[in-house]
Amino acid sequence: MKIKEVEYKEWKLYYSEKDRVSMERIGKNIVDKNFEVIQTLKDTKRNYVAIIKINNMKYILKELRSEIIIPQRKIQTLVKKGEALTTLINGLEAIDEGLVELVKPLIALVKRGKMIENSFILMEYIEGKILKNTKDIIEVIEVTKKFHNLGRYHGDLNTSNFLRTETGLRIVDTQMKKEKKLWFKRSNDILILKEDLLVLELKAEIDKYYPEIKEKRGYLLAKFFRKIKKLKLVECIREKKKQLRKKGWKV
Repeated sequence: MKIKEVEYKEWKLYYSEKDRVSMERIGKNIVDKNFEVIQTLKDTKRNYVAIIKINNMKYILKELRSEIIIPQRKIQTLVKKGEALTTLINGLEAIDEGLVELVKPLIALVKRGKMIENSFILMEYIEGKILKNTKDIIEVIEVTKKFHNLGRYHGDLNTSNFLRTETGLRIVDTQMKKEKKLWFKRSNDILILKEDLLVLELKAEIDKYYPEIKEKRGYLLAKFFRKIKKLKLVECIREKKKQLRKKGWKV
């Protein structure tokens, strides 16, 4: 899988070499704001997500604001690719590895000086329904094991990041990063999933699919850190940060 890089105005456009002709044109339309916003799905300080239309085709456009407004994340972009390009590369690699359930990332658009100044990721648009029954949850567990066995993790593994479509379950909102041997991130996926309200009665099913995970050192480490996060002091600090961000503080 080869990634094509094209400079256009102050932006760099990245997309699969296979999709070179169509994606370059679409990327330039986004830079030039030649698209119609059909529906805004999210508009916060950290993220903007919308359904857009270009040449009668719908897409999902996400602006990644966190690495611009959070100082430590912005500094990291001095040496890192950034979330948009990482999502594109990892997503296309995972699909090539057989993870057809993943919503396909199409184009990463990055504007940077020494650090990233702005970035977008364009993804395919799918129509689906939220999960609501036991069959859905069992399938989430099966799909999760599939990408875990590829050495990849979701990062925010809850049922709201899956959709039921006519062709099956689809995975959304993930960079699909890789980890090597420790199973810390993948274990954290499982611990997050177990806390999901739709999954509470199916914890035994998760344990059945992952009988060996509790023996891994990464699982014990992930469980320890999740306990720390739940401490009242930590919760108070996080709540204070939220309040300060609402007031315009960069914390």
